Amino acid sequence: MRKSMLILSLALMLLTACEANDPTTDASGITQAFPEIIEPHNPEQAEQSGDVVVLHGDIRNEDKWDTFMKNVKKKQQDQVRVTMYTIEGGAIIQELIYDGSAIQSTYDNSRDLYGSKHGMKTDTCKGIRTMKSEQGRIFYVLTGCEKEENPFWMPKL
Repeated sequence: MRKSMLILSLALMLLTACEANDPTTDASGITQAFPEIIEPHNPEQAEQSGDVVVLHGDIRNEDKWDTFMKNVKKKQQDQVRVTMYTIEGGAIIQELIYDGSAIQSTYDNSRDLYGSKHGMKTDTCKGIRTMKSEQGRIFYVLTGCEKEENPFWMPKL
């Protein structure tokens, strides 16, 4: 009887400990899948899903971007999904996963009326930095990418 209670107690403790983990990171610290994208992926749904939302110069969930950038600087694993909206309202989604040494980028503009219908593009990049445009605006860009065509840019406010 005593042995059965001990086993039951241990099993309950293990189950409780497993439920307390962050849903985006497993026990080994490896990042997991992003939340499912609910269609149509409008700005409100994207914001509720935890995406960094860029909408006509306004950034929502900017704290998630700031945390991602701090973790990249500290070489700590992290991930962020950025959803940018065109003037026409099309969603362009970029998922960035940092493993402590490189950033895996997945770019999807298939929801944009003028975007590609060829699916997602993936790339692996060495880092991220700011860049100044000819008009004087500052953007974040991925650097050292394996493929030369990397469409990621995000305005810095």
